Parts: sequence; structure tokens; C-alpha cells
Amino acid sequence: MNNFYNELSNRQKMYVDAIREHGPTMGLDITKTVFTRSELRPISEEMKGKPWIPNWITHDQSRRDGRGAFSIPEVPVASPAAIEDTQSTPSVDAAPAMTQEYAATPA
Repeated sequence: MNNFYNELSNRQKMYVDAIREHGPTMGLDITKTVFTRSELRPISEEMKGKPWIPNWITHDQSRRDGRGAFSIPEVPVASPAAIEDTQSTPSVDAAPAMTQEYAATPA
């Protein structure tokens, strides 16, 4: 879990968990942090039977990311910075291949 997630109330965690659980089957990319109203409404329908997105998301100005888009950094299982670090880290398998290549060249 990421640190943002740990700071949520139990009810907020339930909604984030619903995004994580139902999002992939609804075509949502749950590795991102910004979601639109049209992406969140089906989650609310699935979870609560109503299309209303929770107020802790829609009424918090710090979560606004443009018209009808909301930042929910709690959704990715790892923090976005950790995801970027793993994507930019070179593969461990690349080093032995280079070593073998140099070992094969005559001195």
C-alpha cells in the first residue's frame, strides 16, 4: 500500500478498494492517479448502487485536476514515484550479458 492510502478513513479506503477491485474489469487503468467523473460513476454504481462520487473526492479542492477530473493518489498500490523508479531502473539481467560479451572478445 502507499502512504496516501494509509492516511484515509475506513470508508475512504472502501471506495479506493472498490476502484482497485472493479476498475480493471471496467477498463480503468488503476496505475494512474487522476480519474474523471465518467470513470468513477460506474465504480459508485457497483459499490453503492448510485452514480454519486463520494464528497471527500468531489468537494476537496486539492483533488481537482481540471474540469471533471480528480486526483486520487491512493489508488495505485505503490506510490507513483515508486512505479517510476522501477520503470527507470536498468534490468539486472543486462549486466551479465555485457560481461559475457567482453569475455568473448580476444585480448
